Amino acid sequence: MDPIIPTEPFLQTQVYDLANGGDLIFERDLFALTDFLGRTPPVFYGGQISDNGQLQWLIMANLPGKPESPMFRQIQFSLRENTWVDGLAHALQESLARLHSSVGLPLLPYHPVLRHHVDHLDYMLYETRSALSDSRSAANHTQQQLNQYAETIKVIAKERRTLRQLVAKRDATIHRLKTKIAVLKETISTQWSSSRSWREKARGKTSKGMATPTSATTTTTSRRRRETTTSTRLCLPGWTPPSRSALMDSFHPLLEHRVA
Repeated sequence: MDPIIPTEPFLQTQVYDLANGGDLIFERDLFALTDFLGRTPPVFYGGQISDNGQLQWLIMANLPGKPESPMFRQIQFSLRENTWVDGLAHALQESLARLHSSVGLPLLPYHPVLRHHVDHLDYMLYETRSALSDSRSAANHTQQQLNQYAETIKVIAKERRTLRQLVAKRDATIHRLKTKIAVLKETISTQWSSSRSWREKARGKTSKGMATPTSATTTTTSRRRRETTTSTRLCLPGWTPPSRSALMDSFHPLLEHRVA
């Protein structure tokens, strides 16, 4: 298996050195086999990547060779798993299989009777491991969906609280405006009543202050009207006052009638 080269940066990384010791599955067997073959303990590197939105771990194993023996060359391989722990266990198991041969290939058991039985067990183990990997993938996908649903619920709850606050603020504003409108209506009604009473009082004072015209005033007014009429006539264009002789001639018949 050729090493897998990632096409995007890792989200997080892990390193596990078999020389530091631990209690993982297959670890003791792998360390004992490595020591027996005279190899340097292998080192495993892990990096989390996003594969079409699904998080996976890329496990890269490095099994150093033996410089004094060309048959024990360096072995490198990569694999993918859903979690770092599962990927490390898978890499430890595959390292055991590769180190069973000096050229890095797994060997079949030499027992003539149990050989086929072990083959069947390996096949069943492979099927079980594949089913387990699929189950883990489905579980991780379901967990991611649950996390997204939880985040969506949080956002909706926050928006709902904000909406409630806006509704409460709107209701308070409406109540305040209604109160102001009621006060303004009452003020307008009071001012209207006050202005009406002031108008009625002003009309009463005006009617009392007007006096009845006397006879002298009437005579003076009539005289002024006659003078105004006469002056108006004198000012008319084209009108010439009669001469004295014409006036005497017009009054002569009247005088004769009175003498007779």
